[in-house]
Amino acid sequence: IMTTEAEPSAASTTKAAPRIIRRKKKGGSTTTSSSSASTSGNDIPPHIQNNTQLHHIISTTLPKDYDFEILKTIWRIENSNAQHVALQFPEGLTMYASTIGDILVKFAYRFQPAAPSLQPSSEENKEPPSTRPKAIQSLSILGDVTYGACCIDDLSARALGCDLLVHYGHSCLVPLTCTVIPCLYVFVEIRVDVQHMVDCVHMTFLQEEKDRRQNTSQEGSDDGPARIIEACVMGTVQFRSAVIEAAQRLNSDADSSTSSSEGDEIKFQAIVPQAKPLSPGETLGCTAPSGLAQLDFQDALLSPRERRERKKQAAAAAATGAVDNFPAGSIDSIPRERVMLFLADGRFHLEAAMISNPTLRALRYDPYSKTLTEERYETVKMKRLRREAIMAVRKSLGISDPLKRGGGSVASSVQDGDDIANSVLQPQQQRSSSSRPPSSANRKTMGIILGTLGRQGNPAILSRLRSLLHSRGIQTIIVLLSEIFPKKLEMLSKPTSSGGSGVCAWVQVACPR
Repeated sequence: IMTTEAEPSAASTTKAAPRIIRRKKKGGSTTTSSSSASTSGNDIPPHIQNNTQLHHIISTTLPKDYDFEILKTIWRIENSNAQHVALQFPEGLTMYASTIGDILVKFAYRFQPAAPSLQPSSEENKEPPSTRPKAIQSLSILGDVTYGACCIDDLSARALGCDLLVHYGHSCLVPLTCTVIPCLYVFVEIRVDVQHMVDCVHMTFLQEEKDRRQNTSQEGSDDGPARIIEACVMGTVQFRSAVIEAAQRLNSDADSSTSSSEGDEIKFQAIVPQAKPLSPGETLGCTAPSGLAQLDFQDALLSPRERRERKKQAAAAAATGAVDNFPAGSIDSIPRERVMLFLADGRFHLEAAMISNPTLRALRYDPYSKTLTEERYETVKMKRLRREAIMAVRKSLGISDPLKRGGGSVASSVQDGDDIANSVLQPQQQRSSSSRPPSSANRKTMGIILGTLGRQGNPAILSRLRSLLHSRGIQTIIVLLSEIFPKKLEMLSKPTSSGGSGVCAWVQVACPR
């Protein structure tokens, strides 16, 4: 950091001279030059960026609509001096694994400038050019199934002796500071026809409004739009740019409401909700924005600056006793419908959003078949099945009496989740009138499955569950599985030849998939 101070004037007596702080370029000079810019930070150097042979191979061997960030990956390999690289792909991208591996091996380190121009660009990278690797010595493609971002397998990559792992197709759910070796996330963004998606949404709601008017024998109004559609646009990480673009296009069409030849008009207002730490609009099978039905949509449409100004105006109005011209949640008399628009080629991630927002209507656009379909999820059935499973465990543990609430009995069908959890995990001495602990032959056994697929399993949760069950007089066994196979669990659940009762229930500490 270079600091300069202006000399104090003779006439200046009290006010201190301002300090001007300028940050040096990473190349070691405050002036901008091509050599310093090519080696600074994350800028891809010219020997990779301008390699026509590399660009030709990428364009002829990989799909044009998929961004595998090959240039960035090669630069990361060279910048970190990685010699043993591991690649991890989800099932849908494994067909490109060998091609990408060949490209990385062929071009990493091969086209670096001559040794004199390879000067260290940072304090932690000061080894002489002669000691830097000349090529990737080994490249491994991890073959285990990869379902999501929690499946990043840095532990297996380290066991293989790798010094860099490139994980494709998922977001940074596991922070880079938590991995045992350096990792690079490549989202693999896919370019889709966003305008076709927007047109499908327009046509769908225009036709619905037309049918609604015909059924109710209403005529169109010239005063404004007949209905306002409040759209929450979401999708998977591969389509995050398309999600934002779709919301922008829906909002850009809001000023000129979409209308049909019969005069039916529909106005769209779109937002991109966020479930942190995920990026805006991104949804996982286990993480999705919730509370969208109760969201103040008009406030969500505002930019952060407009939202701050609105709060200031509301605070000033409250201080002076004036009427707030922009009350929170204020809406007009036009009918509104709030929906979820989801961009994905499958239902798994959408189901997380539907479970988190069961009252909202969900529409899914498939960018490959170019179809817009309405999706439904049987939330009531899902909760009923889960409750039946919990009640079956209670029965096997001998906890069949309904809980007492306010002096009266409450049927098990209306007990909430906290009641059931407390009844199962309450201390053994509170459940039994006898203080004598049960014999080892009569003690029930529950199995705990710790997922070993990537980073799914959480040993802290495992330890907590185990201690809770032991304190309630319930024995446990721990099983490590990368995937759950019902037949294997059935074999473990059978009574043993020595008289053991077997496992009465299983608890999974991993991804529900």
